Amino acid sequence: MGTPLKVLFVEDSEVDAELTLVELERGGFEPSSDQVQTLEEMRSALGDQQWDVVICDYKMPRFTAEEALTTLQHSGQDLPFIITSGAVSAEDVVSLLKQGAHDFMDKRALARLVPAIERELREAEMRRSQREAQERVRILSRALEQSPVAVLITNPDACIEYVNPRFEEQSGYSAAEAIGQNVGFTLQDERSDETLAQLWATVRNGQEWHGEFTSRTQKGQLIWEHVTVSPLTDSQEIITHFIVIKEDITIRRSYEEQLLRQAHYDELTGLANRVLLIDRLQLAINNNEREVCQAAVLGIDLDHFKNVNDSLGHSIGDNLLKEAADRLAKCVRGGDTLARMGGDEFIVLLPSLKNPRDAQIVAEKILRQFEQPFVIFGRNYFVTASIGIALYPNDGANPHLLMRNADLAMYQAKEQGRNGYHFFTEDINVQLLERLELESQLRFVVERNELLLHYQPIYDLESVQVVGYEALVRWRRDRDTLTMPGVFIPLAEDIGIIHEIDSWVLRTACRELRDIIQNHGMRLAVNISARQLDVENYAQYVAEQLELNQLQPDQVELEITERVLVEDTDNTQENLQALCEMGIRLSIDDFGTGYSSLGYLQRYPFKTLKIDRSFVSNIAQEGGSGSLIETIITLAHGLNLDVVAEGIEREEEMIFLQSLGCDYAQGFMLDKPMTLRKIQLILAQEEGSKS
Repeated sequence: MGTPLKVLFVEDSEVDAELTLVELERGGFEPSSDQVQTLEEMRSALGDQQWDVVICDYKMPRFTAEEALTTLQHSGQDLPFIITSGAVSAEDVVSLLKQGAHDFMDKRALARLVPAIERELREAEMRRSQREAQERVRILSRALEQSPVAVLITNPDACIEYVNPRFEEQSGYSAAEAIGQNVGFTLQDERSDETLAQLWATVRNGQEWHGEFTSRTQKGQLIWEHVTVSPLTDSQEIITHFIVIKEDITIRRSYEEQLLRQAHYDELTGLANRVLLIDRLQLAINNNEREVCQAAVLGIDLDHFKNVNDSLGHSIGDNLLKEAADRLAKCVRGGDTLARMGGDEFIVLLPSLKNPRDAQIVAEKILRQFEQPFVIFGRNYFVTASIGIALYPNDGANPHLLMRNADLAMYQAKEQGRNGYHFFTEDINVQLLERLELESQLRFVVERNELLLHYQPIYDLESVQVVGYEALVRWRRDRDTLTMPGVFIPLAEDIGIIHEIDSWVLRTACRELRDIIQNHGMRLAVNISARQLDVENYAQYVAEQLELNQLQPDQVELEITERVLVEDTDNTQENLQALCEMGIRLSIDDFGTGYSSLGYLQRYPFKTLKIDRSFVSNIAQEGGSGSLIETIITLAHGLNLDVVAEGIEREEEMIFLQSLGCDYAQGFMLDKPMTLRKIQLILAQEEGSKS
């Protein structure tokens, strides 16, 4: 088979075209062709197909070779253009060759046709390859000039021969200033000499190198650059140049450093955070395992910090935390770690101790730092610290256990009055396990029907007659044990199930005492948790229980601690207001043990004030609370409040309270809390004696 050849004839003679095709076949081609005679036909053929050669008659009735050549040139295609004719002057042939025709053939002697076409095809291919090479060079040149990264080309001695515009923008040095310099003239990395030596050893061995440097711009600004250096070789694999690509990564490095800081440091105080602390604590443990040393973790919590936050706002609280961090920093050494765990909790890590006494010394330093007040808006605020200390390895062999035990010891310090420190002991751990067990059992007391109510009578001190009962919840943990509310109610508040318990108490007390209240003119007193009053629409729940049991609002009294009024959330206000409007009696329980304020008593129409048993039990002692109780009773009566004294256990206490005009009383001397069944028996006996 011959070589395929696509021929476009611009020819008005079909015979001449056929003779030409025969000559091409004889010369080893396998031609395919089309024949056009006008400008429009030629334009259409050039647009519709790809051609290898154009063979054009010099002159046709409606078209000339000159017009055909111009048409080909305007098409943008570089095809061999060969003119054929039987009669044409030499001047005309030369003119067409000057205009771009490639050869001329006499139609009567086509022996040169095949060699001419072969030659022109080769030259056309060479021109095409040259154009492609030139286009590649042009594209590469534009790529270098318009590259978003800096590009330098050096000689084998690292002397700069070329820089692109991006290098000039990035470095501030012009091409004239850079060319001729050593490629490392802008580098400022402290390890530059060592790194450059590694760089050149790599690239001169024919390998690519990449890494990061700090460079100084012409104006003195330091920037981070990611640098790639590649060797360029000739056909003999000899290095002729190096190409250096430098990308400005200053912003990226800044973000990386910022993210790294956010991952390891507290944003507010700049101290280490939990992640970094655990890492350093683990490192200390690893080191101490080899050196057989001790380490200490001090868990620190600011006492009553919440009061500052709530009263002055979080921005002021943040400023206090920053000052607290500064004070704590004065108590640690260079190798220690001070971390903020969040909120007002801090931890100090002492990674290497010779004696546990050293941890105690640091704790005492911290306490002294908080002896001075924090000055806010010209006023002094005293915020102390409670500190728990856990020692490695005795109190834990891993970071999380040490931190947990330091935290438990810190809470022990709080329970002992705050503003102090406490070492972790195994007793604390036992207490925690007991608490966890209690918590686990407590979560489902309502569902398991383990709660029951006892009722303590409320006596009128003038007539010494029962006028009502206070419902007191008990937890039957097992068949023979009743757990008192002082043990489990605070825990129920902590774990968030107090709402269930309080609701059960109100619901059960209303149901159990319904007949007694209605038939004997008694009233029911029920203790209400602060969290219960913060539940939306709690007042509606109370109303539903009254309606269900056909009780009047004034037959039920809700006992509220002063803490409820101090916290005073929106929901609390709405519930108290709704209860007052409903006619429910409100009682202030344990008056004098919390944040007592006349403002709280005046805000809502309370009916009763209860004096805490701690005051009643102190009446008979020298310098006791007698005068205080007298003041409280006078105050309450001045506000039209009934007074109930709790915890009467001796006759002299009752006589004293009666002398002061106290209205009501409770206590073991009068009656202990009793079951519903016992109340029913007592009332039945009284009814029987009357009849």
